[in-house]
Order: sequence, then structure tokens, then C-alpha cells
Amino acid sequence: MQSFESLEYKDEASIIIIDNDSTSESKNALEEIIKNSKIDIKIIISTTNLYYWGAANYALNEVDLNMNNYPEWIIVCNNDILFNKSDLLSKILSFSTKDYPILAPTILSSKTNKDLNPFMAKPIDFLAKVYYSIFYLNSILGLIIYKSRQLLKMILSIFKWTKAKGRFIYAPHGSFIIFSKYFFRSGGYLDQNLTMYGEEFTTAEIAKRLKIPIYYEPDIEVVHVEHSSNKKSWVKNFHLTKKAYYYYLREYLND
Repeated sequence: MQSFESLEYKDEASIIIIDNDSTSESKNALEEIIKNSKIDIKIIISTTNLYYWGAANYALNEVDLNMNNYPEWIIVCNNDILFNKSDLLSKILSFSTKDYPILAPTILSSKTNKDLNPFMAKPIDFLAKVYYSIFYLNSILGLIIYKSRQLLKMILSIFKWTKAKGRFIYAPHGSFIIFSKYFFRSGGYLDQNLTMYGEEFTTAEIAKRLKIPIYYEPDIEVVHVEHSSNKKSWVKNFHLTKKAYYYYLREYLND
């Protein structure tokens, strides 16, 4: 919250916090944040764990937004995001909501200092499907492939000196997605049928079906304090991502 306080135009923004699987301790802590902040903050209590995308969708319903009172921009993000550039909101506001309905910013990993965007530059193809079919055979093989791919990416990054340029992409990283009101007015929505992971794929395909572009803008920047709230083991995460991937195949690519 302190990093958000440093942003330009913060007084024109509102923050909605979903207290998932709420307890008296979490509620008290959030109320203390509101007490010590001048920002417009609303807390929505959920006695059950709605997970990430489900909680975001619940928030949109709870604040009773309709097509007439949608704000120009709605940011859906994790609770482990740091706002490291004071001009974040002013840069977002400079974009046309119709021409750039979904924005994917630079999301710097606190672990690697690498940009997590674009999550996927192009739609999944035949070779990618083969890759994932092998990757998800079992968790041990998946871990070997994952570590090998990370090593390869690290080596290749040594030879990558060019500055990233803004461009249209297929899928944004799910930890911080900027939606314009045009996305929702055009029939866009958040697919909440998964507990964890998969929001990148579902957002990409919903946008694709609606002929809505997703734009990667490296000059908009935040920091993702990776895994600060996700302590699950590799095996647990493997099976969650596997479930998300096959849901994506079944519901969006089965045509």
C-alpha cells in the first residue's frame, strides 16, 4: 500500500481489496490499513477462498458496476505487487480505452529482475501442444524440463541487449492485467472456473473471440514480489497448472 501512495493521480483511483477466506485477524489488519491511508479503499469480505480470478470477479459484482459507471481502467493484480514508478497511472491514462482495451506492462520479477511479460507473444501452436503434452506427463519430468528451460532462457538473455518495444501480444502475465471499460462493454469477462492459474490463457482467448487486442507496453512498469504469497510445493503447483492447461484446451481450443 505504501508504494501505491507514491503514485501520481492516486487520489483519482480507488482500491478494492478482497479478503479471501477472511479471519478476524486479516479483517483487523486491513481496517488498520484503511485507517492509516488517505486513498479510497474498499474491503470486500469473503468467508470462503474464492481464489484469484474468482475473487476479482466477485469484486466486480459486489461493487455493482454496470456499463454506464465502469471506470476507464480496471487493474486486476496480486497482493504482492510493488508500484516502483510514480507515473504508472498517468501512463495508463494516456492510452485509448478502445484502441488498447487490455494492457500488459513490464512486470519485473523480484527474484530474477526479468520481465514476466509477454506471457505468450503468439497463440499456442502444434509444437507447443506437443511440448506441453510431454511436460505434463509427470511432475519429475516437468521439473527437469522447467529447470532446463530456465537455464536456456538465462543463457539467451545474456545476448539480448535490445530494449523491449511495445507490441500486440497473445497473452499477458496474470499477476497484473490492465483492463479498459471497452473490454467489459464488448462482452469481456473473467473466467472464474479455475481455482489457480490459467487466467493468462482464458483472458487471451476471450479477447481473441471478441477481436480485442492485447498490447504489451514496457514503459508501464511494476514489480512482482514472486511467490511471497504462494508457498506451494513444485508437485502441488504442477498439478494445478496441469489442470488449468487442460481446461484451456478443452474449453477454448476444442474446435
